[in-house]
Amino acid sequence: MIPRSRRQFLFICLLQYLRVSSSRDWMDAIGPTAILNDGMPRVAPPRNKTKDYASIASSTTNAMSHMMAQHIEIEMHGSTTTLFEEVDPFRITSEPSSAPSYTPTSIPSVEPSSYPTGAPSSSPTESVPPTFTPTAKPTKMPTAAPTFSVVSTPLNPKSGYFNYDPHGQYGPSKWKNIQQIDENDPGYFWHTFDLDEEVTNDCDSGKKQSPIDVCRKPRDSCTETHEMRPKSGDYKMDSNFITKQILSNKLRLIMAPRTGEEPDPPQIDFSSNGRGIIDMTNIDFKFPSEHTVCGHRFDGEMQYFTYHPARKRFVAVSFFLDASEQNPRNDHLQEVIEEFQLLYKDDTRKCREKHTVSSSANSFASGFASGGGRKLHADGNITEPIDDWISIEPEQHDSWNTTIPESYQQQGGLRSQQQQRRLALKWHPFHPDIQKSVHFWGYSGSFTEPPCTRDSVDWKIMDVPTPISPKQLAQFKQILFTHIDENCRRTSVHNVNGSVARPTQDSLKYYKCTRDDYVSDEERAVCGDDGCVNPFGAGLNTYYPPVVDVTGPPTHSPSKK
Repeated sequence: MIPRSRRQFLFICLLQYLRVSSSRDWMDAIGPTAILNDGMPRVAPPRNKTKDYASIASSTTNAMSHMMAQHIEIEMHGSTTTLFEEVDPFRITSEPSSAPSYTPTSIPSVEPSSYPTGAPSSSPTESVPPTFTPTAKPTKMPTAAPTFSVVSTPLNPKSGYFNYDPHGQYGPSKWKNIQQIDENDPGYFWHTFDLDEEVTNDCDSGKKQSPIDVCRKPRDSCTETHEMRPKSGDYKMDSNFITKQILSNKLRLIMAPRTGEEPDPPQIDFSSNGRGIIDMTNIDFKFPSEHTVCGHRFDGEMQYFTYHPARKRFVAVSFFLDASEQNPRNDHLQEVIEEFQLLYKDDTRKCREKHTVSSSANSFASGFASGGGRKLHADGNITEPIDDWISIEPEQHDSWNTTIPESYQQQGGLRSQQQQRRLALKWHPFHPDIQKSVHFWGYSGSFTEPPCTRDSVDWKIMDVPTPISPKQLAQFKQILFTHIDENCRRTSVHNVNGSVARPTQDSLKYYKCTRDDYVSDEERAVCGDDGCVNPFGAGLNTYYPPVVDVTGPPTHSPSKK
């Protein structure tokens, strides 16, 4: 039995040695739950793995006399060494000391250095602060306007032939050379009426020629006392009372003349043209516009002609056509487009049938040599095979409206139920989809094609354009510029710019009617002659401001002509 005092002495000595060996906890050295392989030096676990702490103390006492010479084995970094062997606790071994710990320590293992590791990095680049305003949508590049090939000038044209080539021998500057207007020429139509002026070629006379440019400062006074008062008449767009024509330089609707009390053609009451109502004779569509406003030319022009039998002159109401990108489809004018489409397809079908008959009777070569090819007007010579033209089908163009059924027949084609319901109504030339204003510019001028008869037309140019969609504009142009008649001849005389508009002529004295002269009849009925504070358009519809404002009263300066 070891005395108590000696046991205490031995225990103190043991603790002292453990402190010297940098052991963190004496229980690690003598307890059965020693923490191993954590990279720290510690006494190896007892080899007998006994739980008898008394025997451990006894064996320690017996060896105490040799304690200072004894090498106590410890493990460091997975290798065995002795207590008194010089140990580098940070030495690098060839193998890892233990498996990595999966439990993070609460204290960081590496303290931050007190000095910077190197030269400071370059100053950071300041980033651009984000914008909170959304960027505009990418602009979709507009597709190029469709180009329409120009028809070759005939080798032996008729005496009344003309076109719109600004540099050609039959262009507007050469119209003065036309000596005779034949029945099939566009200008012949005007002289089926009893005009006050003699039928002469006035295209180069410089006397009251149209079209002109109108702008902000008129040189004459408005004499109108009320708005134009139109009546729709009884004609439907698909009826035989309205004849559709695809001419060389325009699309035309001809109103059947009055033959009795009923049916009535469209009519207009003009306050400045004497008493009575004037019947409408025809509507012409030109592309682009012929008149201009302060130098701006619109996408098209729709010209309503009426004939005053007492004064023996025409009164023309002109609506500009505006095909801005944001414009929706004009349903009222779509009826007109569809009727022209039917005529276009019917002429193409007749041409194809005629070509088929000719091809079956002759070989293609002999038929081509004997006249089976394309002719340009009656006296023209063929230069291209007919198939090059009759293959131009409307369906090949995205701009073509597809409401015409495929079951189109010779008698005019089958129409959809929607078309039939729409065409069952009378077609009103002054429908709200067309007329947006009751005010206009006015002047006395001429026809805009040979023979350019001077001082034969009183022009009234509306100051708010009629909106149509870009697709509708393309449809109008497709019909006019690519038309083939039943004799397989291309009919259009447009120039390389896709224009059948006569250039503007020398300025004439014109006037401008505004709200200072009169307001719409409905507005006058509601608010009196001076109109309402918030103005109305025709029929109390939305008021649309004019494309330009007339500044100040007319100057009354003498006309240039």
